[in-house]
Amino acid sequence: MADTALSPADADTLKQARPAQGWPRLAVLAEWWRPLLTAIGLCVLVLVTKPSGDIDRRLSDQLLVHKRTAPDARITIVELDAEALRRYGGPPIDRTALAMLLERIEKGGATRVLLDVALTEPLHKVPDARLAAAITALGPDRLGLVSSPGPRDLPAPVFAPLATIVDARLTPDVDGWHRRIGNPGNTVGANAARWLASGKSDSTYIPLDIRVATARFSRISAVDVIDGAGDFDGKLVVISANTAIAPSRAFLPMTTRADRASVFALGAQSVRSGHEQQRARGLTASMALQILAVTLGFLCAAAAHSSRRLIVLVSTSAVVLFTTCLSLASTYAVEIAPVGLLSTFAVMVNVTLVQRLKIMPMMRSFLKGDVSPDEAWAWRSCENSVNPAMLLSADGRVKRSNAPADELIRLTGLVLAARCLPRIGERGNELSVDLPDGQVRIFQIDWPYPNLAIAVLRDTTDDEEERRVLHEQLSTDELTGHANRRGFDYALKQAADDEFGYTVFFLDMNGFKAVNDTWGHGAGDELLMVTARRIAAQVRPEDTVARLGGDEFAILTAAPLTDQGAAHMKTRLAEAIAIPVELSGAGARALVGAAIGHATPNFTGEDPAVVVRRADQAMYRDKAESKMRLVA
Repeated sequence: MADTALSPADADTLKQARPAQGWPRLAVLAEWWRPLLTAIGLCVLVLVTKPSGDIDRRLSDQLLVHKRTAPDARITIVELDAEALRRYGGPPIDRTALAMLLERIEKGGATRVLLDVALTEPLHKVPDARLAAAITALGPDRLGLVSSPGPRDLPAPVFAPLATIVDARLTPDVDGWHRRIGNPGNTVGANAARWLASGKSDSTYIPLDIRVATARFSRISAVDVIDGAGDFDGKLVVISANTAIAPSRAFLPMTTRADRASVFALGAQSVRSGHEQQRARGLTASMALQILAVTLGFLCAAAAHSSRRLIVLVSTSAVVLFTTCLSLASTYAVEIAPVGLLSTFAVMVNVTLVQRLKIMPMMRSFLKGDVSPDEAWAWRSCENSVNPAMLLSADGRVKRSNAPADELIRLTGLVLAARCLPRIGERGNELSVDLPDGQVRIFQIDWPYPNLAIAVLRDTTDDEEERRVLHEQLSTDELTGHANRRGFDYALKQAADDEFGYTVFFLDMNGFKAVNDTWGHGAGDELLMVTARRIAAQVRPEDTVARLGGDEFAILTAAPLTDQGAAHMKTRLAEAIAIPVELSGAGARALVGAAIGHATPNFTGEDPAVVVRRADQAMYRDKAESKMRLVA
């Protein structure tokens, strides 16, 4: 916010800015549309970028967690703990014991049960049959099975049709804390918490009511349940491994103890308590408060005709806004952003003051001179730098430069400044400079002052060369000298980002294992090197040849091939590989073949992984057809 201790001259300016009849006339308002539009744009920018997001979230979490509420007595967590592991085996528990656990809970009259145990594959027929019977007794209305770890990893077919499939992935916010549960847009599985609370199968997000003291949820050991303990009549039950045997990555804000079961239970209580609807009302109130903050910012600056009055108005309004913001959190259990709220208030105050005090014309007068006071002060910290530093004007002229920059400008010309500021309002990040002696130097451009065009160039040529050499080493197959899988993946990503298209070939050698088994790995390595050379001879220099591992090769063309062109290349590759190879190390002749498949993107922007998968499948079809021809 602008300095509220206004000088006498500024106070006089404020008085002069006051219209004769108290409030601005409509004609005067025509001068305000641009600054008001600028202020609103800045406020929107603050709300979107959330520069104080971390602070606001922490304040909000602390306030909400402080308002502790009791957990729902109908929700019970059954823990698969170390005692269950010791008694019944696992991890996390033997399926016979799991069946006994479900049978006990079903007989106890549980309303719904969420089984947070991966059942992705059948293990043993008898225990699986008993577990399937226990699942059948509960049925899809009362039992939910998790898909784990992803929505495509469904329970085994022997279990999946017998219960409701729920998506039990936990989605953290950007700061790593879990404030919601659900994965909207997934095609498999209901929201675990919503299904547990209501039996409804949808995947929309559920905001978590972090006021609930999750450590106080009713918990009971699976061993005790199997032994006959626990009352489950009308209860919502979560069965999950505790953190002692299955450490989870569940982190509830400001809570030291959190596990997956706590998140599911908290989500279910949030649904049952109507927290979603309450939070929606709170967000609406928060938006209204945000509009009020912007309006108050304008009114405070517009109504202040002295420094003292400005201080009183701004301080009072800030207190009211902050208090109201805290009240919203307490009333609606909604996240708040007090710092962001006050930031938009301050933006509106400052922009309005700038307009009223006619500061913009003053700044324009500074820009007509050589440098502004701010530029002169900032330049003092850069002119003695060992790195080239330049103070640039808005149109890309060099207004000040230190000694290293003078030498660089002497060698490259004034085009250096224009390349630092390629376009108005845009600042460069990296610069490549061709020196008269033929050297190419690479500089990282640092802008130490966001509001001043001072560029400091750091020479990163050696670092870039080291990274290039390291990348080449990591991306090259040591045996053949061509790309390895890492290099192929990198080239594929580059081709996918390019608009010209590409074609992928997969090759798998037929007969390579026999060469290895007969004449040893040395002969096999010699055969691989000869094969790699033959493959490279059939493609263009701009194409990529890669050895993916073993006797598998891949080709990535720099442009897409037609079906006829791809077929022609496939024929040439097969013929080249089929030529007998004289193995000098083994003193023998080897005759091998190759199964070859190819694929080209069906449309621009198609996922390259899908294209690779089609090429791989085509190669395996070719291998299968080759075997059928041999049998025939």
